[in-house]
Amino acid sequence: METLNERAGFLCNHEVLQILREQRDERASRIKELQRARKNGPRKEEFGTRDEIERIQPQDLHTVTFEALRYLEESVHPMRRQTTASVSKLLDELEELDLTKAERLQLVNLAPTTAVELHVCIEDITERFDEAGQERLLQLVKEHLGAEDAATAATKQAEEERIVAAAMEVDEPAQQEVDEREAEALMDDNALIDEGYAGRGDQYENDIDETAEPAE
Repeated sequence: METLNERAGFLCNHEVLQILREQRDERASRIKELQRARKNGPRKEEFGTRDEIERIQPQDLHTVTFEALRYLEESVHPMRRQTTASVSKLLDELEELDLTKAERLQLVNLAPTTAVELHVCIEDITERFDEAGQERLLQLVKEHLGAEDAATAATKQAEEERIVAAAMEVDEPAQQEVDEREAEALMDDNALIDEGYAGRGDQYENDIDETAEPAE
């Protein structure tokens, strides 16, 4: 594998979180479509469908996505309080200041609330920003990323519930359904075999009765 473009662009953690959610939901939607199509399909397509599900979402990809989402959505991270609009507004404000792209990215990802945290985000901050400038940076971060209103909290809870539901559904992609259909088919085969043996038994009894009749 060759990396054609090592750094096509910068993404903040909030953008990474959004992309992971979108990709997860897209894969889950494609898997559901396959499952619905298979319900009315012939049995010979079942194993091909399982291979297709594994191709859409390999187990290692599912695990990495699930762990990354769980990490980014932990309460200790500021992404829980961020929206696309708030991040965009903050970046617009920061572009007017003497900051590099990496420093603006750090301010969004870490959302500092104290001067100590601000020093982690900006190199040589004391030489580039006086106390008033540092206070302005903290105020901008607080204004755009510091509040978590009721709507954001509701969205967060809904997203958590959706993650749990998606994880439970995709972990065993339709395996239970396949097993049930195979079990039903096996029961049908056994019933046919039993019926065949029963018919042969009746024929044997008739043959024995005919043989046992005394000759006249």
